[in-house]
Amino acid sequence: MERAQAGGEQWGAYLVAPGDVHRVEADVFAPCALGGALNSETIKSLAAKVVCGAANNQLANPGIGEMLHRRGVLYCPDYVVNAGGI
Repeated sequence: MERAQAGGEQWGAYLVAPGDVHRVEADVFAPCALGGALNSETIKSLAAKVVCGAANNQLANPGIGEMLHRRGVLYCPDYVVNAGGI
């Protein structure tokens, strides 16, 4: 934790608990290492208007995509994002 805090201070960033990262106000939410990060609970408090990350299976189930659409969130599927071979 000390190294993370030092890095945050060095780069002018602030730390967020992994379970709260979707709540951070940002243009893009980019799940790049955790599948299933978007579920019926997390999208209720998703602060970004775009989801574009490289993690496989970002949606907990296929219905989450429709829920994102209804909220006006642009979702870029992982297989499209990964097409360039991250």
